[in-house]
Formats: sequence, C-alpha cells, structure tokens
Amino acid sequence: MISQRRIFLPLKSPEKLRAGDFLLLNGSLAVARDSTLRKFLSSSRKSFPGDWAVFYCGPILRGSVVLAAGPTTSSRMDWALDGILSRGVSVIIGKGALSEDGSAALMKRGVYLEAPGGAGALLASRVTAHRTIAYAQLGAQALRLFEVRDFPVIVSQDYKGRNIWRKKS
Repeated sequence: MISQRRIFLPLKSPEKLRAGDFLLLNGSLAVARDSTLRKFLSSSRKSFPGDWAVFYCGPILRGSVVLAAGPTTSSRMDWALDGILSRGVSVIIGKGALSEDGSAALMKRGVYLEAPGGAGALLASRVTAHRTIAYAQLGAQALRLFEVRDFPVIVSQDYKGRNIWRKKS
C-alpha cells in the first residue's frame, strides 16, 4: 500500500518533503497557465493569491462547477519560474519533468509537485470552491483560486533538487 500524507498549505517546511513522497494537499492553489502568467508577471502585482502554491491548469468549467482540472505540462512554464518564485510562491504543481533550467531555478527555493495527468475529473472532484481572481477575458486561462481537499500529488522535485525524473549517477 502506498502511504500518503495529508499536507496543509501553505507549506511550513518545504525542505522536509522528499522526491517520491505522495501527498494529499489541502488549502488554496492559484491556478494559472501561459497567458495568465505573461499578464501577471508583466503587472504590478506583488504576490499570487492563495497559499504560496501555483497549479498549472486550464480548468473546464460549466457555470460554477469545475468539470475537469487536469495539470498542464510544466516545462512549458519554466520560462516563468523565476518570476513566480520571486513573488513568494514555494510550490509549483503541474505534470511531466521540468527542464534542466527549470529544475535549477526551483532548487532551494521551492518544490515541484505533479498531479496525475489524465485525471482531470478526479482532480476536479477535489476542488471544493473556486473563484476568478483576474483576467476573466482569458477564459480557461483566467487567474483563479481553487480551494482543494485531499488533492493527490507526488513530490517530483524536492527542495534539495532531488528529482524523480533524473537518473542518479
């Protein structure tokens, strides 16, 4: 049986997580993708909403219901990591491996968690509330805030740079 730990955001000690840990997140996630990040990082905003966590996702919504909340490929957003981290974020959530540059940018500044790809409906079922914060004109890429309960993730890269995607030498 795989053990999972229930974690509450904001993370008090991200350095205690280890690559390969399975977690159930509880708290607030800022939800953003490419267009959102471009607008946000070029704005005067000093911090992201939520508990210092950004989930790369373009959710599918019907009215007030989140139908799917599948993660976006994280390496596509590596260009934004320095800007995100400089605004107080310590948790990045997406899917797939980070690039080497992305991995280096994150080291000793935060952790990278992966949500299961292909499980958008399951992840949506873990969203207990949501609201649009900014950029509503971007539709699925608007900046949103999700409240989540027992949102499943794996620590893909920990605070020390240990990474489940990189082979050990």
